[in-house]
Amino acid sequence: MNKKGFTLIELIATIGVMVLIGVIIISNMSGLLSKQNDADYEAFKKKLEDSACIYVETKFSSTERNNCKVRGCTISVDNLIAKGYIEDNLKDPSTGELITNNKNKYKVNVRWVNNVKTCTING
Repeated sequence: MNKKGFTLIELIATIGVMVLIGVIIISNMSGLLSKQNDADYEAFKKKLEDSACIYVETKFSSTERNNCKVRGCTISVDNLIAKGYIEDNLKDPSTGELITNNKNKYKVNVRWVNNVKTCTING
């Protein structure tokens, strides 16, 4: 009897190993995409926060800055766009929407704690 080819058990085992490898690869890729999305959103937030901090330092008079130090202040995206600190075609990576479509969602609070300025985004 001529025995050329594979048995059914060998074929099933090979297919099982290939499926297992595929599942491992797909699960690792989805984890990488999730981490990249988180990093993109953090970079987006940092850009808005840094822009607001620079805006307060460069465009506020000393009186406005002192008032902001005492009470804190909120910088809107409209101000940042109008003064050229951010582009109007900036997109929120979590939604894919242009920032100008939902300007009220993005406001940056500027506060001083122990003479250290912190800028944090709401939204």
